[in-house]
Amino acid sequence: MWRLLLLLLPLTELPSHAHYTSSDVVYHPLPHFWTGVGFCPAGDINYNGISAALESPSMQLHLRLIGALPIGAITHIRIHWLLELVQFLEYSTEGVPQYDYEKFDRFVDLLQELHLSPVLEFMANPGDVFTANPERNWFLWENFVKSIINHQLARHGATRLSSWRYETWNEPDLLNYNRINFTSASYLEYVQAVRRGLSKAGGRRKSKQLYRALRGPAGLFKSEQRHPLCWELLEVCNQQLAKCPIDILSYHRKGLDGSAQEILNGSLALLTKIYHDYPQLQHLPVANDEADPIAGWDTPRDFQSDVRYAATLIATVMQHWQAKLEGGVLAQLESLSHDNAFLSYHPYEFSQRTLLAHFRMNETNPPHSQFVQKPVYAALGMLAKLGTRAADLEVVNMDSKHSVQVLRSISGNGGAQYMATIFLSPEQAGPQLTAYHHKYTLNMSIANESAFITELLVPHSTDPAHVWQQAGSPAYPNATLREAMRRAQTPRLYETGPIWQYNSELVVNSAHLPLPWLMLLRVCSAAWPKLKRPQQLEIVEVTKSEVFIRWSEQARSSQCLKSYEVWFRERAGSDWQHISQGWHLPYPSFQYAPGGNNSVNGFYKVRGVDVFNERSAFSQIVEYLEL
Repeated sequence: MWRLLLLLLPLTELPSHAHYTSSDVVYHPLPHFWTGVGFCPAGDINYNGISAALESPSMQLHLRLIGALPIGAITHIRIHWLLELVQFLEYSTEGVPQYDYEKFDRFVDLLQELHLSPVLEFMANPGDVFTANPERNWFLWENFVKSIINHQLARHGATRLSSWRYETWNEPDLLNYNRINFTSASYLEYVQAVRRGLSKAGGRRKSKQLYRALRGPAGLFKSEQRHPLCWELLEVCNQQLAKCPIDILSYHRKGLDGSAQEILNGSLALLTKIYHDYPQLQHLPVANDEADPIAGWDTPRDFQSDVRYAATLIATVMQHWQAKLEGGVLAQLESLSHDNAFLSYHPYEFSQRTLLAHFRMNETNPPHSQFVQKPVYAALGMLAKLGTRAADLEVVNMDSKHSVQVLRSISGNGGAQYMATIFLSPEQAGPQLTAYHHKYTLNMSIANESAFITELLVPHSTDPAHVWQQAGSPAYPNATLREAMRRAQTPRLYETGPIWQYNSELVVNSAHLPLPWLMLLRVCSAAWPKLKRPQQLEIVEVTKSEVFIRWSEQARSSQCLKSYEVWFRERAGSDWQHISQGWHLPYPSFQYAPGGNNSVNGFYKVRGVDVFNERSAFSQIVEYLEL
């Protein structure tokens, strides 16, 4: 373990909104604005179809994996047609629709268990209520929204619902989404009704602190002729901003060629036009709900399999951060979301725009799903380790062709007690070897004894798709191949070696690293909070004699985590076995498939190891019995 002794003057405490200067580097408050994902369920768009898709064992395991990233990596999930889980029952004698929320409640409870908040798109037509009564939609939508929110307030409370996001109908100008035949007039009536429903929900329990902001119009904003609904909503808001039904201007801008720069350019061009034509909207926060490298999630593309997609996502975050700091049209950027939480399918398990490779194992009885984490999943975990304040994005020229983007961040109540820096090579290059090294000075103003840790994503060695391809890309990978893929799915931990060295400056020597690569460097003071014991240990069945194990972690202390250890014993009184020995587990999950005649029945516990090699207390012991 590399170890540093840094004796530096302590830094004065600053309020969270202040700009913080350390060794000539200015740090700004860093909201983690990139923590949303989304998808559209497969199947028929009705109560039965959406229920079948979201309640399937494959989807439930998929969501558990999404929720098993480091705390804060993904906070919100945006699911089209989610409200189709609400079932229409009948009209009351007064003509008010009555709804059953059982399946919607059950799904929301799962999200809460996984520490995920829904982005509630008011986008459904249960029992054809809205198409059957178009003349009453002004009332029906207000009632629908208010009844949903009041029902959830009674179940979860106002504080929980304050973390949810609320949005108007997705891309209402597109025929495949506009399933209730909005006209310009009926669409504006709908948005106003949604706003009223949100505002009236809660009755006397309402407070300014728990005001529910409405996002919209979630549009593509092509030409005014092709997409009139979204543009007309902006016109209404521009005429009288005080009566504008939306609080956050949401839009969709993807790249054209797979690059992060194209995503940013698309946002800059759109917002420049909006602010020119509708100047009253300049004070609204903005959100790009679908900030993806290129349209068409299911179109297979090689770069989406490997580290190139991970690098593109991180470059997207870095470049939007810099644009936000520069104070132009993205100064009011509130959030980015990535539409990459889909279930991939054969033969494109890795190459579709997803966080996980999905293998549908149809030869087992019953059939089941296996998931492998792609490098882009790991990249979101690395971003979660950034601190609460960050510097301007730096671009370091390595040679005439290559540069590295560097984003420094810090946390700490009394100055910098924690530093996390991400280094990113050109995101769409490679895989190819580069031969350069560069001395990069990184002044680390950390008080007390400190330790640091580096993790890398690089082609091939942290590339489970490469492992799969080398094995012939089988549709049903066997247990040996699945384990090999999973051993390549997490960032590579570098504790020693010639790549990164510290001797009053950071030495970057990437002569043996194929492009693209990205690195997370974390420096932790001994004064940083010690690791807390893992919580909410859960073991769920994957298939016979194979389980998925996940747990929850505590936010601040886990920033200095190195890895987790998973322990198992078959029966009370027998010896504990360290079943994750030899695995690097930087994220709170582990898939256990002992093979042979070994059983998964028994007792499990988990603990963390920090960068000082100190161990947390064990989690509670949980018993698992295979049915």
